[in-house]
Amino acid sequence: MRMNGGAHSAPLTFWSHFREFMAIFAPLAISLIAIAAMHYYSEYRAKQVTQGDSETLNVDLVRRTITSDIANVVSDLMFLAERSAQERHLDRARARRNVAREFLVFARNKRIYDHIRFLGTDGRELVRINYADGRSRVIPGKDLQDKSQRYYFREALDTPRGEIYMSPLDLNIEAGEIERPLKPMIRFATPVFDHEGRKQGILFLNYLGDNLIQRFKRVAINISDHVQLVNSAGYWISSPDPAQEWGFMFNNDRTFGARYPEAWKRISSGDAGQFVTGQGMFTFSTVYPLQIARLSAREGIDPDLAVLRSQLRPELDGYYWKVISHVQPAALGASPGDFLRRNLLLYTTLLALLGIISLYLAHSRLRHRQAVAQNEYEKRFRNTLEDIQLAAVTLDSKARILFCNDFLLQLTGWRREEILGRDWVELFVPERQRGAARQQMESNLPAISQPQILTRSGKLLLISWNITHSWNQEGDLTSITAIGEDITERQRAQEDLRKLSRAVEQSPSVVMIVNRQGEIEYVNPKFCQITGYRPEEVIGKNPRILKSGETSQEEYRNLWNTLLSGGIWRGELHNRKKNGELFWEAAAISPVRDQSGKITHFLAVKEDITERKRLEQEVEKHNRELARTHALAVVGRMANMIAHDLRNPLSSIKMTLQILGKQRRRQLHENSRELCDIALEQVRYMEEMLADLLTYSRADTLKPEWLSIDRLLDTAVGVVQKKIDEFGVRISTSCQPGLPTICADATKLRQVFSNLIINAAQATEQKPPAERRVEIRTRFLLTGEGPRIQVEVLDNGRGIDPAQHDNLFEPFFTTRAKGSGLGLAIVKRIIEQHRGSVRLLPRKGGGTRALVTLPTSAIREGSAAPAAEEADGIYRIGSRGAER
Repeated sequence: MRMNGGAHSAPLTFWSHFREFMAIFAPLAISLIAIAAMHYYSEYRAKQVTQGDSETLNVDLVRRTITSDIANVVSDLMFLAERSAQERHLDRARARRNVAREFLVFARNKRIYDHIRFLGTDGRELVRINYADGRSRVIPGKDLQDKSQRYYFREALDTPRGEIYMSPLDLNIEAGEIERPLKPMIRFATPVFDHEGRKQGILFLNYLGDNLIQRFKRVAINISDHVQLVNSAGYWISSPDPAQEWGFMFNNDRTFGARYPEAWKRISSGDAGQFVTGQGMFTFSTVYPLQIARLSAREGIDPDLAVLRSQLRPELDGYYWKVISHVQPAALGASPGDFLRRNLLLYTTLLALLGIISLYLAHSRLRHRQAVAQNEYEKRFRNTLEDIQLAAVTLDSKARILFCNDFLLQLTGWRREEILGRDWVELFVPERQRGAARQQMESNLPAISQPQILTRSGKLLLISWNITHSWNQEGDLTSITAIGEDITERQRAQEDLRKLSRAVEQSPSVVMIVNRQGEIEYVNPKFCQITGYRPEEVIGKNPRILKSGETSQEEYRNLWNTLLSGGIWRGELHNRKKNGELFWEAAAISPVRDQSGKITHFLAVKEDITERKRLEQEVEKHNRELARTHALAVVGRMANMIAHDLRNPLSSIKMTLQILGKQRRRQLHENSRELCDIALEQVRYMEEMLADLLTYSRADTLKPEWLSIDRLLDTAVGVVQKKIDEFGVRISTSCQPGLPTICADATKLRQVFSNLIINAAQATEQKPPAERRVEIRTRFLLTGEGPRIQVEVLDNGRGIDPAQHDNLFEPFFTTRAKGSGLGLAIVKRIIEQHRGSVRLLPRKGGGTRALVTLPTSAIREGSAAPAAEEADGIYRIGSRGAER
């Protein structure tokens, strides 16, 4: 019987047999392959040895042939030289004709010499026989040439008696050009002496090298496709590829050494041999042409003996030829294809026999191993099921209970004898699930698929089952073993956790979890909705990405000190959204501890209170405005009462002083006249103060009309021109061309600019008269609130005291001994009525800059003055005359 460890596994019959079969068959197959490889290698080596011997014999045969040909040519040369020496007086025509006849007969019979020439000691030709197109002829005396400047004549002339001069094998050159078709040539020469030992001249034989090459190819017919003749410089003289031949004559660098550098290194340093490299098998032998020629000439031996002597006495010199046989790697040894064709049936039969044996052994070993393992497994499995703290039950194929452990009995309240042999479905499966459970048990792969079971008391438990199936050797299911864990409480906890998770996800408050390293680990959807960040943009980041800089560092230090001490921090944070917008949050941040009490995370629950803060600010602002309006109304009523009560007495005093001054001016003493003028000036000053009080106390309505700001400023300057002259101030006006008109009350704006100009002129009192300056500038602005006209009144006076800046527009505040302190307050109110703004700013280098901004859009007639508004720490005001 066998078991598997999953509810959906199948018996491992095929793969078990396959693995066991391969464990036996693979070593046997590898051994057979090794035997076949040894068989092939033995054949390969045998053929390679045979092939190597054959290549050596052929190369040596070629070497002997070349040696024999050179010895034959030397023999001919020595014969002709001896015949020439027998003719006396070669300087006479008769003797030369005799020699010419003998040379002609010799050339006709041999047919291997291009030229036979006899040259005098002065280098001039005395006799020359030419062989061409199968015919030999004697060259007439008039056509004989002077060869005294040729290198071969000079070298041959210095050759001792009985020695041979032999030129390298090259291509014949006529008139400075290589002769076509190509004519390989070797020049043999020896000096000729008379019977008295006097040098008569030099005998030359121009041997046609093509005879030697063709003999080389005929003798090497068995290896003609891979035999080569190479000179001592590595250039091919003969090759299976004609394009490689005679490279040294055509000044190209194609050499045997360049193509096979490793092989050439060994060949050029040895006399004969054979070796195998990755490029194939090389067999070579060396021919020393000059050595052969000298042996033949000195000892007068026949060609065959010259061959033997050259082999026994190698006198190496710098000029030699290499006979090389090069067998390609593919042609070495036995061919794998031939070997397979001859032995395929044998080895296929042996392999099949090994496969049958391996299959039988695998099947037997597998059955035995499985039987032993199954018995051991079942013993351990039952013992384990009794000891584990998990529910365990074994059913047969009909769902009858065969085994259950104590833990399952304790869990369900049954006794063992009450349930063994009974139907699992009827006893433990809830009634509404029994149909599906029955179908599952009757399927091809039965299992306990229902997680719920009934206890004896009828209580439902949740069990997570892991199913194991058992089969017998025939592959039939014998039992089902189920091991389960009671997950009732875990399921309830998971459900609670899911509810909590949904609550957090759907919470109207922001929920954020941060670890001790200050990295965000979780944010709920509300966080994303408010801040504009996606979860992946903030997970792993520090919450400081929300910092706006509006919350103080002291507040943050207090926050972290509270949290790290284990407390809960509650407060408000002024943060920044992803798009840069600022918002307010009411936050409650608390530490999260693990089971040991160690703080692991921090939980922040926050609520967006931006709208609430805005409403609070509006309420506070409204309350301030109401309080201010009420205070100003009280002041206004008092000022109106005082002004009315004082104007009548002042009028009487002024009239009396004026009459007195006109009637008795001449009779009054000079000091009395001065006192009268001072009294009148003081009365006028008080009238101005009372006028300001009445102006400020009355909430005048506007009478708007469309005005040109340029003309309005010119009028204001004209109104105060007298006072400007009194102060000795130079005033200049600079207006931007093409300014639009504005809808405003001309009288009130004239009062505003007149007072600002007078105020600027008064500020320059401390300057020398020549340096007092007041400038008026205008320009057009495009702002987020619409088009605006800006008017600047600038002076170079003493400037603004920073400590008094916040009080400048307060009623009754003045920095001079004289003045009501209402000028700037009136200016502020008038500008506010026009929905504009005014600011007083210090100038670089000294002085004050009064900045008035007015809208170009229309305003309603009868508009009243709004309360003062403070924005960004700078007062935006409306006024009449400004007093500082």
